[in-house]
Amino acid sequence: MRLLIVTGVALLLLGSSPLLVKANLNPRQARKLISRMPGFELSSSAVRVKGIELRSRSSAEASVDIELAFRLGKNEHGSWDLGDIRTGPNQWEQIEIVLQAIKVGERNVECNPAGSFDRKRGVSEPSVKRAKCLIAGLLGVDGESETIRIKEITLLSLPLGRPAALVLAVVQADIRFVNDPPSGWKVTEMRLGRSEWTNLQQVIDKVDQMKSEKAKADLEMIAKALEKLHADRGFYVASDKQGVLMDFLSPAYLPRILRIDPWHRPYLYQGGPNQFKLRSAGPDGKEDTADDIVIDSSSQ
Repeated sequence: MRLLIVTGVALLLLGSSPLLVKANLNPRQARKLISRMPGFELSSSAVRVKGIELRSRSSAEASVDIELAFRLGKNEHGSWDLGDIRTGPNQWEQIEIVLQAIKVGERNVECNPAGSFDRKRGVSEPSVKRAKCLIAGLLGVDGESETIRIKEITLLSLPLGRPAALVLAVVQADIRFVNDPPSGWKVTEMRLGRSEWTNLQQVIDKVDQMKSEKAKADLEMIAKALEKLHADRGFYVASDKQGVLMDFLSPAYLPRILRIDPWHRPYLYQGGPNQFKLRSAGPDGKEDTADDIVIDSSSQ
């Protein structure tokens, strides 16, 4: 009888082995998930998984190195400062928006500019020390720690001759995963150094909320310009091309050209002589969905 029971238990465990395997999280899976964690689209080579600890069948934590790219520019005082963080291929996010989303507020980082510049071919570029200090201040970690390692600094050529530099930094982080059947494992939180865990989806939701407010403000500005045009000439812009719209409005009715929404996609326009509709496709990038931001002539 005992042999039968043991055999039965063994067969049960063998039969359930696919579930056990599915519950495990290996480095390759973790690297892929981190490269596509909320708000980011990184190359798999930008993520190195140093270790994984399974907390339970439904949770795990990983210690990782992540290569991140930052764009620096000169501020009003002539010192190098952080401007953007790269979140995907040709995709950049303004640092200030991220700071507001995670409620960091204004950065109070003392990175002494004196003596912090290197010289290369007669052009000043941010030193490794200053770049590390700025990124450490952004991420809320000790600038002297090994949490951040500057890999490369490259001067950039931008329009109008504005000084800019690209900084590649390797950041040590802890990543928390949750196994959520049937979809499986997903990244939920990140921690840098000794800071608190940050819920990534909450940050993304807050960023999208702020971007929606910005898109609405932009569309309202365009709508007011259209109303001024209508008052002067008796018609709106009859076109479905945003470029034609800007040609009519700027600069007489619109002080600056507004072509791209905060998600880096074109604003959409449909108009005739007596009506118009302005739209941003919102966070999901799809038209006619619940997160669209829409202003039309009937709402003015």
